[in-house]
Amino acid sequence: MTTTETAPSRPLDTGGAPGPRVVIDHVQVSTFGLDATVEVRLIAADATAEGHSTGPAVDGYVLRLCAVAAAAAVDELLRGAVQPGDRGRCFVEHTAVVPFGNCEVATVVVLLVCDGWVEQLAGSALVAGDPRQAVVRATLAAVNRRLEALLA
Repeated sequence: MTTTETAPSRPLDTGGAPGPRVVIDHVQVSTFGLDATVEVRLIAADATAEGHSTGPAVDGYVLRLCAVAAAAAVDELLRGAVQPGDRGRCFVEHTAVVPFGNCEVATVVVLLVCDGWVEQLAGSALVAGDPRQAVVRATLAAVNRRLEALLA
């Protein structure tokens, strides 16, 4: 029996043609009193997917909400995948913005569950302005190659 830490990466056959590149179209964070709502919209070729999350309007938690909304949008893209066996889910394990030298880096760890296998993936993105945008970019960076293959 293997764990996500010791198992080798799962090869995904794209048939020689990688899938569409996923692009961030929209990230919106709304706060009302103690509640925050995050909406993330992604575009992959001609498909559009939206993810939403809600929770407390606390700075550190809003970053996690951004990652969860991005993962929900990834889930929606995977539900639209052509091959039914390749459908999967993306779950956020950890989210943080950490200092690194003289800059900050957003890091996200996700679990990608697909067709009977689980893979723990990590992504990062440089914080250049809004850390919420960076967390969404880091979430996509974590699933980047897997998502391209799954959408092929």
